[in-house]
Amino acid sequence: MLTALDIKEREMISLVGAGGKTSLMFALAKDLRNCNKKIITTTTTKIFQPEPEESPQVILGGIEVLKELERGLVRHGHITWAAEAIAGHKLRGVSLSEISAVWTAGIADYLIVEADGSARKPVKAPGDHEPVVPQETTLFLSVIGLSALGLPLNAENAFRPELISRLTGLAMNSPMTTDILAHLLVHPEGGLKGYHPPMRMGVFLNQYDRLNDRQPGLDLAQTIKEKSGGLIDRVIISQLKKTSKNKMFCLKEIT
Repeated sequence: MLTALDIKEREMISLVGAGGKTSLMFALAKDLRNCNKKIITTTTTKIFQPEPEESPQVILGGIEVLKELERGLVRHGHITWAAEAIAGHKLRGVSLSEISAVWTAGIADYLIVEADGSARKPVKAPGDHEPVVPQETTLFLSVIGLSALGLPLNAENAFRPELISRLTGLAMNSPMTTDILAHLLVHPEGGLKGYHPPMRMGVFLNQYDRLNDRQPGLDLAQTIKEKSGGLIDRVIISQLKKTSKNKMFCLKEIT
C-alpha cells in the first residue's frame, strides 16, 4: 500500500470522505510501523476509540502532552492522539494549531489525520465546516466506499444526500453511477474540498470486495482520472478488509 500511495520519507497525510477513512488510517500506520517509522494517528473532528490491535496507546490532551507523545512514540512507535474522550466511545480531535506544533516539533515521521466525519456511510459531501485539513498536509486522500455504486441517493446510503444532489445534479433516490461519483470526487466542493497545492492529491476507492461486478469500480477509477485533468496524482482501488491472516490488500493502482 505504501508504494501504491507513493508515500514519501516524511508525510502529514489527511484523509477526507467516507467509506473507510479510519480503517485506512490504521492500516497505513501498521504498514509504516513495519518499516520502523514513528506514527501519530489523530483527528481534527471525531473518531471512535481505537482497539488495541489498531493502536497500542491513546494519549489525551493538547500541546501540553508533547513530551508524553514523544515517550509514547519511543515506546510503541505508533500512538493515537486526541483532545479528550467523549460520549459514544469516541475521541474528540485536536486543533489545527496543536497539530502544527507537534509536526514542527519533529517527534514523528508521519502524522495521519482524519479530517472529517461520514456517519459510517460509503459516500458523503462535506458540510460548510468541513473538512478540517492542516495546512502542513503533504498528501491529501479522498476516500469513498465502492458499495455506493448503483445504490439510490438517499439518507440510508449517503451522508448529506441533498448536498450530493446539488453538487452532481443527481435527483434524490436515483442510482449513484460511476459518472456521478466521479463528478462528486473531482468537485471543488466535494472530494477536492480542503485540497490546495502543493499537497499531492489521491483518491482511495475502498470496498472493492463489496462489488458483485467489479468492472464498474475500474471504470470509476478511470473516469476520475479523466475528469481530474491531471490534478489527481493517483487512484487506488482497494479493500480494507481483514483476511484470515489479518492483512489488508491494495488491489490496483491507476496513475
